[in-house]
Amino acid sequence: MRVLVIDDSAFMRKIISGMIDQAPGLEVIGQARNGRQGVEMAQELKPDLITLDIEMPILDGLGALREIKIKCRAGNPAVLMCSSLTTQGSTEAFKALRLGAADVIAKDPATVGKGDAGFRDELISKLKAIGGGRRKQQPRTPSSQRPRGSETTEAPPPDLPAQLSISGVTAVVIGSSTGGPPALEDILTTMPAGLTVPIFIAQHMPPVFTQTLASRLDQQCVCGATHIDGRTTINANTIYVAQGGKHMHLSRIGDASPRATVKDEPESAPFRPSVDTLFSTASRVFGPGLLAIQLTGMGEDGAAGAADVRAAGGKVIAQHPSTCVVYGMPKAVVESGNADALMTPQQIANTLRSLCENAAPEDAPALRRSA
Repeated sequence: MRVLVIDDSAFMRKIISGMIDQAPGLEVIGQARNGRQGVEMAQELKPDLITLDIEMPILDGLGALREIKIKCRAGNPAVLMCSSLTTQGSTEAFKALRLGAADVIAKDPATVGKGDAGFRDELISKLKAIGGGRRKQQPRTPSSQRPRGSETTEAPPPDLPAQLSISGVTAVVIGSSTGGPPALEDILTTMPAGLTVPIFIAQHMPPVFTQTLASRLDQQCVCGATHIDGRTTINANTIYVAQGGKHMHLSRIGDASPRATVKDEPESAPFRPSVDTLFSTASRVFGPGLLAIQLTGMGEDGAAGAADVRAAGGKVIAQHPSTCVVYGMPKAVVESGNADALMTPQQIANTLRSLCENAAPEDAPALRRSA
């Protein structure tokens, strides 16, 4: 796959390009020093993939992304944003994801400049993952505004319905990775007031990014959201986002209220927060009352946890492949035989509305279709 590197730092362009060129199956075809040059080179070279810095002169990364999504629509390159590990950097990164970036990678110049193996491995794996799904990437619009039939370019696997009864659900857990934040917003920001169960989220991102995700959801969701970075007693009407870099464990002693705690264990888990850990610990607390939702992402994190959810009597929804940036995580759940339904984000949102006391009467037809 052919890659265009856009970064205002000549040193960063050299380091990132060197990492990419050493990876089998990837080839750097150009380097741009600012967003304006990057847009022009993207039009001329027609790359499959683009790494795009956010803070640049002349035209910044967000401005360049907007133009690339319009001017390079035919080639539809997948864009990986390179963001600084700061609150401002994470805020801009979430804006980029909303504009159609496939994923974001945190760039710490102090470690990247030393050829950090962790950054290199993440860079290469993300480029290869989003490159495989680039034909699905289009400028994002809310699910409610997408044309009917726009999410059905791939047929679902056989025998998996797009409807699921969730009566008796007492908690919801959501696993998410590449492409997940916009899907989470599409699902959760449309829910009405009166959420009657807690919702727990494990999103593969660094701590400053998960903090920003929680803040965005808290601002946009009527039920509110909080970032779990310690030990917290759970309320039934809140969204809880696991801290990046650690794992969220759910527990309950006797008849006491459930608790959420962040821990380093299991240290062997390749992703932090681990979806498997969230799903598995939640299954022991909520049993048959648990609903697990596996959203877009690369890898298999969540498949083992989904098996635990099903073994405890709970239910599992996997995101429909046509709406995934990367179908890896939902696919692993589906292929393991532990998915009860396959749904688009809009269908998931309609299903979850039945967990709110104030679902409007006009939502009833959608509820009947997905309940």
